[in-house]
Amino acid sequence: MKKNDVIIVLFLLGGIFFQKNVSAQYFPNYDIELLKGTIPYKMPWVGGLNNPQFSAADLNDDGILDLVIFDRTGKRLMTFTNSGTNNAIDYNYAPKFEKNFPKMDSWCLMLDFNCDNIEDIFTHTTLGTKVFKGYYNSDDELCFTLYSKLLKFNGFTGPLNILITGVDVPAFIDIDNDNDIDILTFEQGGGWIDYYQNESQELGYGCDSFKYELVDQCWGLMFEPASQEAKWLNQVCPFRMEGIAPHENKEPEAIRGGGTRHTGSTTLAFDNDGDGDKEIILGDISYSDLVYLTNGGSISSALLTSQDTAFPNYSVPANIDYFPAAFYLDLNNDGVKDIVAAPNTENGQTDVACSWYYKNIGTNNNGTFIYQSDSFLTADMIDVGSGAAPVFVDLNNDSLMDMLITNRSSYGTNSSITYLQNVGEDTLPMYKLITKNWLNLSSLNLKGLYPAFGDVDTDGKKEMILGNMNGTLLFYENTGGGNQIPDNFVLSNPSYFTIDVGGFSAPVIVDANVDGQLDLVVGEDNGSLNFFRNNGTLTVPDYSNIQTSFGNVIVQQNGSSVGFSVPCFVKLNNSTTWTLLVGCEGGSLFQYDNIENNIAGTFNLVDSSFANIQVGSFSAPTSADLNNDGIPELAVGNYRGGITVFDTSSAHNYTAAADFSDDWELELYPNPASDMVRLSANHEISKAELFDAIGHKLFTLVINNSYEFELNTSQLSPALYVIRITGANGSCAIKFVKN
Repeated sequence: MKKNDVIIVLFLLGGIFFQKNVSAQYFPNYDIELLKGTIPYKMPWVGGLNNPQFSAADLNDDGILDLVIFDRTGKRLMTFTNSGTNNAIDYNYAPKFEKNFPKMDSWCLMLDFNCDNIEDIFTHTTLGTKVFKGYYNSDDELCFTLYSKLLKFNGFTGPLNILITGVDVPAFIDIDNDNDIDILTFEQGGGWIDYYQNESQELGYGCDSFKYELVDQCWGLMFEPASQEAKWLNQVCPFRMEGIAPHENKEPEAIRGGGTRHTGSTTLAFDNDGDGDKEIILGDISYSDLVYLTNGGSISSALLTSQDTAFPNYSVPANIDYFPAAFYLDLNNDGVKDIVAAPNTENGQTDVACSWYYKNIGTNNNGTFIYQSDSFLTADMIDVGSGAAPVFVDLNNDSLMDMLITNRSSYGTNSSITYLQNVGEDTLPMYKLITKNWLNLSSLNLKGLYPAFGDVDTDGKKEMILGNMNGTLLFYENTGGGNQIPDNFVLSNPSYFTIDVGGFSAPVIVDANVDGQLDLVVGEDNGSLNFFRNNGTLTVPDYSNIQTSFGNVIVQQNGSSVGFSVPCFVKLNNSTTWTLLVGCEGGSLFQYDNIENNIAGTFNLVDSSFANIQVGSFSAPTSADLNNDGIPELAVGNYRGGITVFDTSSAHNYTAAADFSDDWELELYPNPASDMVRLSANHEISKAELFDAIGHKLFTLVINNSYEFELNTSQLSPALYVIRITGANGSCAIKFVKN
């Protein structure tokens, strides 16, 4: 190392570094390993998918198109970097890019509209579409700025909204091949496709403007009837009849006999035969299959002449219960665009097999799409269906916290519980999938199962109380249990104390009032909590009395009349008193304190978005100390069927393979450190950042492209730290302990 390459200044530590009683911040931890047999899941804690919409975009300006998924369920956006391996699907979850995206609703489609080779966003807004322009910031991260609040076209009376509902998914594509973006979308009153031509190029504005004209109200001369999946081809367009003005909905009698009119469709347009005009793939809200329509017309006069009503009928058709949507992008880095299909409704049943991948073994001008999987990416995640809710419990009594994950339903059927056994160590958890139907609880024919555990009769073994959609509680005796003896739960009372909170009972067993006896606190669908004080004895509990509106907790959000409360009692920051975290339909976590000596009063609402955790709709928290450091971790479920684990260390944010180049080789010594550490790397380093264990950045060092540097650690308090380094080859990080 050159002596003058690095100037270390540690006089700036002060303040936050030696501050006591700092409130712990929680960060997602994607590094905990989960095994299926002996094979680890690639991205277990990403959070699941239900209604994904897929777009390709270069997130980090490296010339490789990455993957952006917007899930209609919970309006959740996820970003994945693409390693670019030829002929391979090679995505890594990269959440650091998500913060750069705007909030969106209903649908998100990414494409480059202004010819700058940077992907932009088209997304739904009230009465139509808004557009965000993409750009790269100083860290080469894709970011966005609002470009158009509402796309409009030139109507008879002036500019009018291009009305696109949140139900439909339109097609934004250059139909006339003039290098600006046109629009295909179904008219709101019927089954015809409207073609909005962008005349930006014709008017001399180039490709970066939106100058729309409604030039065809029957694009392709195809009508979509509501009463059958097959489309009516080569129809007479009522809007082209002499004397009938556009938007006068005077259809021929044959069309009128087609049944109820258009209620929802998805549209994918692309040139699949290389002749310049566009074929389309349609999904309909009433049917399960995609319909592929061939364009036998021309660029200027589309004519849809033939159809495949079970696309692709030469392979395994995409069968997605109802209302499928198709997306067109190169998923496997072979230069040829593939198709991935997904359900476009939050109320569908295909909540696990929700991403049907079709590999294109042809070309972009002559595609042949062969079925590969119905669980693209979801096979790499924990995804238990719809409405995941985790609960930590030691089921085999080995002093390691296992995880149960329940769901509201899976494929629209009854609820079941997935069992993940902790096969790690007391300081390093690692999970293994044991079963997706623990205790065969799906045989109860109930939805919304939610278990709670506690030794309510002080026999040395935990019992289970099981909530469900009906609002009642089932009680299970433990006929096993004990040191190193697995628990064995047997149903002994299907209507425990005849409790009925209304709907979606979510119980926890906890000594809420700190009187030495375990009480019951039960969430429900209206967003409040119910308290059942244990008025019995240590060996015979009594939960016969209910206190509704416990603590006056209510977790309804955004004007909703329901809240779906899921309570979690936890002791944060080495506190000896309870903090109450409550999950809700809106997806955040409500935080309350002032509980133990205020059981009959109103709890103090500390935060309606604890730690800024937002995993998607219907958040469901649970907590346990997984690594024996005295600080509880959190696991939070969401309606997409996935789980995200949170802890107070930000170290995983800087060591996750998804966020960093994998060709760094780092050496740091000594570790543990006393007065000095030396870090060396196989690439030049331009910057180093030091973080403490709860994520505070302590300082940044500017380094003059050296391969190594020394850090004076004499003033650091004994703790875990993280050094993140950055250079031309990306970023990487390494942990060390200060004695």
